[in-house]
Amino acid sequence: MSGETSTKRRGRETALDMLRTLAVVFALVLPMWFFGQANDEDERPIRPVDPTDAYAAFVQDTGGPVPSRTPDGWTPTVRDLTTMLGVTRVGYVRGDSYVEFQGGKGTEFLADATGKAEQVGTVDVDGIAWQDYRAPEGAQSLVLRRGAVTVLVGGLRETATQEELLELASLVR
Repeated sequence: MSGETSTKRRGRETALDMLRTLAVVFALVLPMWFFGQANDEDERPIRPVDPTDAYAAFVQDTGGPVPSRTPDGWTPTVRDLTTMLGVTRVGYVRGDSYVEFQGGKGTEFLADATGKAEQVGTVDVDGIAWQDYRAPEGAQSLVLRRGAVTVLVGGLRETATQEELLELASLVR
């Protein structure tokens, strides 16, 4: 028995062994938790964009309606003209609310833009009937079709209230 080493059998660990293990775990976890915390000053500032060129391209390509101006208090922060799909997207932010205008030929973009929402009715916006779409998780979108052109106010990413959607929709001419 001179060649045997003394080893503990599994299940015979002591409280000191448990404390050593916890110390190693905390030595790794605590710094990761501490340095992973968000800084209150870490918010990125809003960077406004000018949606004029995106709207001009959309009107030139489709003849479709666009907002006549930026709604009061809203800041355009997203401007995207996806020429391959022929869809124009402009996003606006005000406080914690976000809303989008999207437009294109046809309706192919609606399923992705609305989160596969279904039409649940219509909403009157200054005498014009907009289709009211609701996604399964509750996001609302307002859709207007003029000939082959479809425009949407809202979208899957929107966090705006119905009143805010109506505010933007009322500017679409």
